[in-house]
Order: sequence, then C-alpha cells, then structure tokens
Amino acid sequence: MHEPLTFARFRFEPASARLWSGKREIKLTPKAALVLAVLVARAGEPVSKDELFAEAWRGTVVSDDALVTCIQELRKALGDDAKKPKFIETRHRRGYRFIATLDGAAPAATAPAQRAASIAVLPFTDMSPGRDQDYLCEGLAEELIDALTRVDGLRVAARSSSFLFRGAGLDVKQVGRELGVDSLLEGSVRKAGDKLRITVQLIDTGSGYHQWSERFDRELGDLFALQDEIAENVAARLRGKELSRSERRAVRRTQTATDVYEYFLRGRQSLHRVTRPDLAHSREMFRAAIEIDAEYAPAWAGLATVHAQLYEWWGSNPDDLREADRASRIAMKLNPELADAHVARGFARSLHRDYDGAESHFEAATRINPQLYDAWYLWGRSAFARGQVAKSAELFGKAAAARPDDFQSCHLHGQSLRFIGRREEGLAVNRESLRRAERILALNPRDVRVLSLGAGSWQAAGDFERARQWSSRALEIDPTDMGAIINGSLLYAKAGMKDEALGLLERALGLGWGKRDWIEQDTDYDSLRDDPRFQAMMARLA
Repeated sequence: MHEPLTFARFRFEPASARLWSGKREIKLTPKAALVLAVLVARAGEPVSKDELFAEAWRGTVVSDDALVTCIQELRKALGDDAKKPKFIETRHRRGYRFIATLDGAAPAATAPAQRAASIAVLPFTDMSPGRDQDYLCEGLAEELIDALTRVDGLRVAARSSSFLFRGAGLDVKQVGRELGVDSLLEGSVRKAGDKLRITVQLIDTGSGYHQWSERFDRELGDLFALQDEIAENVAARLRGKELSRSERRAVRRTQTATDVYEYFLRGRQSLHRVTRPDLAHSREMFRAAIEIDAEYAPAWAGLATVHAQLYEWWGSNPDDLREADRASRIAMKLNPELADAHVARGFARSLHRDYDGAESHFEAATRINPQLYDAWYLWGRSAFARGQVAKSAELFGKAAAARPDDFQSCHLHGQSLRFIGRREEGLAVNRESLRRAERILALNPRDVRVLSLGAGSWQAAGDFERARQWSSRALEIDPTDMGAIINGSLLYAKAGMKDEALGLLERALGLGWGKRDWIEQDTDYDSLRDDPRFQAMMARLA
C-alpha cells in the first residue's frame, strides 16, 4: 500500500507517513503514523493490540500505554471522539478498528504496513597513533544518531544505551537482542594531523552479515560532508529507497571550521554527564568554540544548556540563569530552524517560569524533529513544574515513545499518571519502567540515575525493601549526586520516615538544589509539609 489514501477530509500517505487535511499537513509522531498505517491497511477489520505492537514496536517490549498514547494522538489529529468514533473504534480489551470509508480503495486487499527499520550506532573505535581521539569517535557516532532520528521510517537506539557497547569482539547478535534493533553501525577512526581514515560497517544483527561497508580517506575539513554521506547511505539502505531532498536537508549538520567543531564535540561529550566538573568542562569547550566562530549556533545552544543544568542542579546561581537566557537567545537568532536551539531556549524560559514561552519553543523543536527526546522530556518537566500534571503525563509518554530504551521518562510518565488519579495506567507504566531499569542495570550496574529513580518505581510497586536497597546503592556510588539525594528523600517521605527524608532534603538544598515549583506540585512531599524543618527550607526558596 503506497498510494495516498483519502477519507473524509483527510489524505494519508503511507509511503511517507504524512497526514494532510487539504493543503495543511497534520504532524504525527513516527509511532502514531505507523499505527495509523496499520489500521488503514486493514480498514474495516479489527486489529489486535499484539498485531499493532508487532508492527509499530518491532523487537521492543512496551506497555499498553504506549499504544494508548498513539491512539489518543491520532484521535486528536483527526478530531475523533472515542465515545462516538468516526475513524478509530476501540474493540474493548482486544484492539482497534479503522471504520471510516477509504475513497476509491479496497481495504481488504491492501498489503500490510511497512515496518520501521531499527538501528543502533555504536561509538567508533579510536585507531589513531596517540589513541587520543575518543571525543571524535563518540562525536561522530552521536552526530550520526542525531541525523538518523530525523529520517522517517527509522527507529534509532539512544546514545545512552548504544554507547554501553564498545570495543572489539562484540557479539553483534547479542547486542542486537539487547538493544532490540535489526542493524548495527560500527566503525573506526584514525586521525593523523589533518588526515582522516574512517571505516564503517552496517551489520544485520539477525545474520551477523555486513549489509554495507566502506573506507573513507579524507581531509579533516571534509568531516561534515563525510557524516552526511554516511547517514544518507545508511538510511537509504535500511529503508530500501533514496532520501528525498527534504530528508537530505534534515540530516545535514550546521558547518563550521574543524577546530571549532572539535571544541564543540569535546563540550558535548561531557555534557551528558551532569556533574559539576563535567559541566564546567563543557562550558569551557563551548566557549572556546564560540571564541573562534561566534556565529556557530550549536555551540551557543550547548552553552545555554550547560548554564541551565548548572542553575537547576548546582547552586541556582542567578548568573547561570542569565547566561542560559542570553546564550539561548543568541542561538535562536543565529539559527531559528535548529531544534537544539529551541530546546535550549525552552529550558531557559522554563527556569524563568515563563512556561508559555517555554512551551512555544519545545513545540517548535518537536515540529522540526518529532523524535527529539530532549524536547519532549524537558517539556514534560516544564509542564509538571507549572502544575499541568496531566499534560506532563502526555509529554513524558511521548518522550518514552521517542526513546523506547529510556527509563527516566517512563518512570515520570507513570508517576504523573498516578498523581492525576489514573492509578492502574500509572502502575502499568511503572512496571514497564522497571523492566527498562533492570535492562539498563544489567549493562551498567553503577548507573546512579537509574538506581535512584528506580527506587521510586519499586516503592510504587509495593516493594519498599528493594526500593531502599537501590537508593542506598545510588548514594554509596555517588554521595554528591543530586538526583540520588532528592529521590532518596522522596523515598523516605512516602514511607513516613520524616527524619531521614528531611536530612537528605537539607543536604540537597545545602548543595544548591532548589526547585520550589517542582516541590509544590509533587504530592510525594505531602507528609513533610506540616513539619517546621520543611517549612523553614521552603521559606529559604521563596
């Protein structure tokens, strides 16, 4: 089924997964578009949940709520009513059925919807004489991840998961099973002066055979064009067709001088680790890039994100808030089509409690790149902080769908659902978050973020002893980790252990954390609100 299909006032293009109403395109997330493709391919027939999961989430186990979120998105896009449906009918406990008439089509004779291809990009191996190019190896892989997420019909494993697999001798079939992907992209980098040798291999994880391999000998200045060439080759081979002109534009990166780009990659490498020393290093690298090229928007967006993270987690220094605002404003001015600039600007405005302004930028970022996890996740945190808990549930759900191996968005999705009274849905999502958490910890048992948040998931599941163990492990690994301290405080607050909860909360505030708006919306703090120690802490945050 490749021809456009029309129904009512809509036109759906299965080949490109685009939905139109007249001349206006209605943006859909890739998963929602896949679900719609399956339903219209079998219009008039009931389609079970298992069939929808097999087509839209091939190789990945997700909760029922992921499918519910997609159906809700489609009904909103189509102006449909679940109680009096014109397009998508719910088959209670079974699945869904597309009930609208397809103009000029014979639904029963149509072919199954095309499955999304899935890939993980592993960090490249450093083959340089000095073995000192790890930032370039990681940066090249991350740039390819970012580029491929912009291509319709591809599902790309997150950096946080794929980067756990590095080094020679990997069992590609096992890695494919662990990451739930059909293909792996791996390679090596050798840099000597201005000379680059990059090799890449695209491998089928089912058979272990190479689908494509290439060696590139180029000048360092050709790196941008080389990245574009690799991304376009990989995407075309996975989808079985060449990229369109608009898709080729989408995967291309903003160019600058090679020394600027090297500083940028070094800054981004440490930005993922939200410790104070790593953020300080990222800040210096982005500043060095800007000193050479003051018009390189990605570096300004990176600098804004550094200052926003420093403000949120390390001291609430007004200077960091001002710098986040200034740098994000400059990034937007330089490149208003850069999704990362919108995310940085939205993050900065949310810290200013300008939630309407933040929302407009997060929404713009998701229009530019519907699979941009950071946009959905930070938008969810912003919505929660302003008291829109139901909205945050929707947004965390979209973040979890955009990154099916991510734990924290799934955990917060379940939490928000429970806070708005959708307890059973919240517990179902919570079970999925624990599945994701245990999968991550099997690969990296020292992941403090997963341990500290996962403690809350175990508590919600009714296992306080395991929750306490996970929280204690997180604090033992890094006693200064802000997330471990805060989530430990919440764990004890919900258990009615006030002294332990207040002690950890005082430690967090002493280290510079101070999210008053988040505390005000988080009902897990309710058992502490009448305590004078808690009230004194809140007064300091006023």
